[in-house]
Amino acid sequence: MRTWIAVGSVLLLGLGCATAEPSPLGSASGMGSASGTESGDEPGTDTDTSASDETEAGPADLPPADLPPELDGCDELEQLAQVLASTPDPDAQQQLADAFVREVTYGAGGFPIVADTRLCVLHQGAQAQPLSVAGDFDDWQAGAHPLVEAAPGFYYAVIDLPAPPTGLYKLVHDQTDFFADPLARRFGWDQFGEYSQINAISGRSHHERWPDFDQAVGALEPRDLTVWIPADGLDAAALPVLYMHDGQNLFAPDALFGGWQVSVTLDEAISGGQLSPVIVVGIDNTAARFDEYTQVTDVIDGMTFGGRADEYADFVVDGIVPFIEDRYPVASDPGSVGVLGSSLGGLVSLYVGLRHPDVFGQIGSMSGTISWGSIGAEPANPTIVSEYLNGAPVGARIYLDSGGSEGAGCPGGGSDNYCGTVELAEVLRGLGWVDEQDLFYRWEPGAPHNEVAWANRLLGALGDWFPG
Repeated sequence: MRTWIAVGSVLLLGLGCATAEPSPLGSASGMGSASGTESGDEPGTDTDTSASDETEAGPADLPPADLPPELDGCDELEQLAQVLASTPDPDAQQQLADAFVREVTYGAGGFPIVADTRLCVLHQGAQAQPLSVAGDFDDWQAGAHPLVEAAPGFYYAVIDLPAPPTGLYKLVHDQTDFFADPLARRFGWDQFGEYSQINAISGRSHHERWPDFDQAVGALEPRDLTVWIPADGLDAAALPVLYMHDGQNLFAPDALFGGWQVSVTLDEAISGGQLSPVIVVGIDNTAARFDEYTQVTDVIDGMTFGGRADEYADFVVDGIVPFIEDRYPVASDPGSVGVLGSSLGGLVSLYVGLRHPDVFGQIGSMSGTISWGSIGAEPANPTIVSEYLNGAPVGARIYLDSGGSEGAGCPGGGSDNYCGTVELAEVLRGLGWVDEQDLFYRWEPGAPHNEVAWANRLLGALGDWFPG
């Protein structure tokens, strides 16, 4: 049974809408367990029915919906629209829509839905908007394919085309304002801003979004993942993969300080033969960044932060890594798997690599907050330098850099975490790491502590790991 159908059945019963008449959700004949999967379920579909916990009856108490075996995603969208139109309660409508969106988002194809030669889109927003969809499939004719408002704020379109749809598309407001589909799995940016993409296009890289990812998240908050895939990467053999923190700052051209420009830099480097193709996974931070990215507590301006890096590292390894390995052609040998970040993201990269050396063979810190634990805590807590002295990840190739300088002198002085980075590099040399073999130390004198500086050093860091 589809999750959204299970939720809908429960909601309709809770609202007293169940009757002897056939329901758009399917027939109630044929008792059976709703916990099993059907042959029509998409790979990766989450059958968790927790969205219905607030009702008296749970999906396990209901018979499975009697769905035609040929039902496809566009059919289900039309079915959802019918159900929403006949559901009077706005909260129930929202729960149904949310369950459907979650299921499609984490299904095999994501949004937009493509079923043979049909293109189907869904949008949720303010009521009574004049919306349409346009793209390469119709030569960008604004208004030619309007969205129908099936319920207040719930819009959809099912478009029959002469051939399977492909290429780029956008939603259109009032036939003039083009904007990207926020539900689209595949997307990118050009001179006109963000665009949405129906499918992978030969010879062109793209991004894929996985919103509110929560697999193995534990007590941490869910967060968005963005996966950058090089041109024709989905058809490649196992590619190296790089996991990066502070995902909001990696790809978007309007990110903080212009962001890292990861996709632009990698596109140019890969096409120019400077870098081997690599898949990049951007992991968004949350409001708990100071806690999640630090292995011990410290005191900043009189307030105590930190100490949840164990949870974060395990979330990455137990949740994100297997999810990516199940869905993308990525290598799993540690030598082909990297973790990289800047500032606190650099610190947590060092810690993630230390905690899971069987997963990450490439560890990178740009301007990492190496001194965390000793900034304001009295007595000081162990820093990452102490952690590495107690058991460094033997065999890992480690990249360290900073800008700034020693200022008034190290320790205690310096800028852009220069002093801590120098200290850790010296410790690694003492433990047997060799420069330009498995230790790559870089210093950019005077470089500031921001995304522009890290973006400028990114290609050099990845060239040490994944040269073309």
